[in-house]
Amino acid sequence: MIKQTFFVIALMFASAISMAQSVPNGNFETWSNPNGYLVPNDWETLNGMTSSAGVYTATRGGILSDYYLKLTSQNVPGMGVMPGIAVSGMLDMGNLTALSGFPFSFRPVAFTGKRQSMSNSVNDTGYIRVLLTKWNTAMGVRDTVGYASQDLTGMQMTWANFALPFTYTRVDVPDSCIIIMSSSGKTPESGSYLYVDYLGFSGITTGIEKTETTGAFAIFPNPSNQEIQLDLSGLKSAVQQVEIIDITGRVIVKRQNNGLLLQTISIDELPAGNYFLKVTTAKGIVTQKISKQ
Repeated sequence: MIKQTFFVIALMFASAISMAQSVPNGNFETWSNPNGYLVPNDWETLNGMTSSAGVYTATRGGILSDYYLKLTSQNVPGMGVMPGIAVSGMLDMGNLTALSGFPFSFRPVAFTGKRQSMSNSVNDTGYIRVLLTKWNTAMGVRDTVGYASQDLTGMQMTWANFALPFTYTRVDVPDSCIIIMSSSGKTPESGSYLYVDYLGFSGITTGIEKTETTGAFAIFPNPSNQEIQLDLSGLKSAVQQVEIIDITGRVIVKRQNNGLLLQTISIDELPAGNYFLKVTTAKGIVTQKISKQ
């Protein structure tokens, strides 16, 4: 009886892990043809906008039972160069940002998959971003619980596995996950591409990315419109790196340790909005929210 009970518990745990690793159509085996062109189910791309010019920046690669998603930046007549973008939900065609994702209630360790990628030049950097969010009923906004992110520099001409670790900024369990992938950055160049397959999640974590021995740091003023002052004297180990990260997980500012416990960082050129300030020490990571007015 004890063995049977243990077996049932193990099955339940394995089921939870399996659910945590699920990305809707993460293997890109399911496609539809609603208007004369293929689209991956559960993903939104720019094909609906560029199809009028007979150009598609998201296409299907591979063979039956082993398909994958090909995102390619292309010159579209009347539109200029458009990036290959895919969002696991709804995509704002106007500003090329994600509007929504899919229900998700786990705290995974990493976002995983396989990819090939190439930037047409050093000035064109694609990316993979994953946001875990939770609806804040009191404020009527979505709070970012955690994120994983990678800029696609250089070339990866053959299939390679990737694992992007999540950084958690809140202790909450998320209720939604948004995945956005692009073959190009803000200034797309024709020919840059990103191919992806076997998307999923690995591991389940609890708590926040912070340890008892790390300590804390102070930010002032916060909010600010020009610069912020950091008091790192409360940290219990040497600072290795300070970063400012936007809500999509993109690193905006990166500063290596200069040994100063009081530091000034200019945020004058950042757009108004919310960001995360992440301090990495020898004993852990501490993250705080900052606001640019």
